Amino acid sequence: MQKAVIFSILMVIAMVFWGSSWPAGKVLTKYASADIITFWRFFFAFLASIPLVAFLKIPLRIDTNALKFLLLAAICNALYSIVYFMGLRYGSAGKGGVLVTTLTPVFAYLLIYFFRRIKKEKAEIKNNEILGIILGIISGICLLNLGSFEELFGKFNTIFVFCAMDWALLTIICQKIRIHPLAINFYITLLSLLMYAPLFLFKGEEMVQIFSFGGEFWGMLFVVSVLSTAIGTSIYYMGIAAVGATKASTFPLLVPATALLSSYVILGEIPSFLTLFGGSLAIFATYLINIYRPKSKS
Repeated sequence: MQKAVIFSILMVIAMVFWGSSWPAGKVLTKYASADIITFWRFFFAFLASIPLVAFLKIPLRIDTNALKFLLLAAICNALYSIVYFMGLRYGSAGKGGVLVTTLTPVFAYLLIYFFRRIKKEKAEIKNNEILGIILGIISGICLLNLGSFEELFGKFNTIFVFCAMDWALLTIICQKIRIHPLAINFYITLLSLLMYAPLFLFKGEEMVQIFSFGGEFWGMLFVVSVLSTAIGTSIYYMGIAAVGATKASTFPLLVPATALLSSYVILGEIPSFLTLFGGSLAIFATYLINIYRPKSKS
């Protein structure tokens, strides 16, 4: 019981790390281009993951099938990260954090349903899931905050809707990898890092300019790479084993709130009513789709 309580506290801390990465990422975009920030994010996240994997004695052996899915996941991860930093240049970090983290579960569910229908597998949608999808669509409309048709395809909305779809696909791919979750995070980070390594051939001097930046840059990079990517994700995976997958899946519902709060503290962003309303609807939609299980009739 005590172990479960400790991990529940740690899970809340991990969600704070995840939420804080949004305003931290926006601060980083003031210093360098998205590709350079992405490389160093993966670099320091990988360095931080090495002692975690060694201390916890995580097995790193993989087979050809796992490597295939790890490469696909790394491509999604590498693409997500650079688009994520590009998007943070165009709008509110808090709104972006709410939009991506709440729409991702809805997109994941729809993608799984779509893939099952293609394979002609049984794909039954329950009433609570239908309601969740409807609420998810409504919440998405609220979060996009559309004042005109042109805004629908604006840079901010287009980029972060893409991020949500990309992360949903990444989540589905990771479910097919049959190795330890921390090993998945370790390899995806490593492969993503290698994908950006050629930047040194084209932007050698720009790449090392970060070492002349001040404390604000390094503090925000520490949040994004070490606290969020390495430690936060590791706590989440370990929490699944400690408190169970069902209970663990409820903790990411805290990320929108922590993203908004940390964006207010770090950037002074004040969320709009539509962001708060849409985020609340999306959280409830996620609950209905992924967590709520109606009692079977006896």
